[in-house]
Amino acid sequence: MTDIEAQAQVILDFLVKLPFADCLPITRDFADLTTKPGIYAVRHRTDGLLYIGKAQDIKERFRGGHKAVTWSWLAEYHHQDVAISIYEIDFGQWRTLSSKLEGIILIWSKPPFNIRIPMRDES
Repeated sequence: MTDIEAQAQVILDFLVKLPFADCLPITRDFADLTTKPGIYAVRHRTDGLLYIGKAQDIKERFRGGHKAVTWSWLAEYHHQDVAISIYEIDFGQWRTLSSKLEGIILIWSKPPFNIRIPMRDES
């Protein structure tokens, strides 16, 4: 396992294993979300991961609208059963590694609300 794969595993484990009660609720203004960069997961209380994403400002990403929130409503999930877990990444790492980390995590976890999973470069 490469260093970046090991780091991706740490992030995925954190996003998945964080107790649901410690995840951040979906609210109208997303007041509890951070403005820092990171990788986040939209999770369902019993169905697990629904969506994995990355954002330079996580709060702004959700305040601007997010398909995972809309799709969870369309899937008729109760809003109290959907929440967000966040793994913050420092800005320097964000600029250089966030896309690679997100890609690895998407390949490994295959969340149902992510439409496109990037193809892994096998070269």
